[in-house]
Amino acid sequence: MRPVLVCLSLVGLVSVACGKREDPAAGLNTPAAPSRAAAPTPLPGAPASPAGATAGPAVDPSTWVVSTKDDPAGVARCGGLTFQKPALWPWVVPSMRFRTLQYSVPGTDGSSPAELVFSVFIGGDGGGIEMNIQRWVQQFRPTDGVPPRTEQSTRIVDGMKVNLIESEGSYAGMGAAAPKPDYAQLGAIIEAPGRTVYVKLLGPDKTVLENVDAFNALIDSIQDDAATPGS
Repeated sequence: MRPVLVCLSLVGLVSVACGKREDPAAGLNTPAAPSRAAAPTPLPGAPASPAGATAGPAVDPSTWVVSTKDDPAGVARCGGLTFQKPALWPWVVPSMRFRTLQYSVPGTDGSSPAELVFSVFIGGDGGGIEMNIQRWVQQFRPTDGVPPRTEQSTRIVDGMKVNLIESEGSYAGMGAAAPKPDYAQLGAIIEAPGRTVYVKLLGPDKTVLENVDAFNALIDSIQDDAATPGS
């Protein structure tokens, strides 16, 4: 079976309202954090951010653009980042309240579609990166006694560290009545200045695995809008 880079189902992501400018009060699978333009300075005696959290410099989410169904089909924008994506992956209304941006990834030969999801943390919100990685890994369970497969790696894209995770097995997401067999995820956790952007491609393993190259190209295309003239 070919290797994959896997994206994960997050909890507690602070994401952005779809269709206009991003709303820093939004999150993924967690109550929304108080609205703010940038991560606040901790008060004296306040607990430090969890290990692995991305604090980073102050950012202004009001300048970030979120792609809509009317924008170019080959580009996805959220969290102050721009991604090049396959034009055949259509924009869809996010299926959960706290998802920033979502696309459908069509299957072939009768395979069901997968979903491409973007979510955003501001500052160190949402817990540590390693904590979230372990939570997502644990959402994949054995299938008929065969342990799930998980691999991790990192790379640098446009000066930002990207944590890559791939998983395959029976998927048990939040609130699932039972694990879904034959599932896979390709995921990336992008440590951008002042925020962390999460991208996941999740769905039936046939659909996910046949789009490994496309997902890798999407990740390799990342550009920080703040560092790109004319963004």
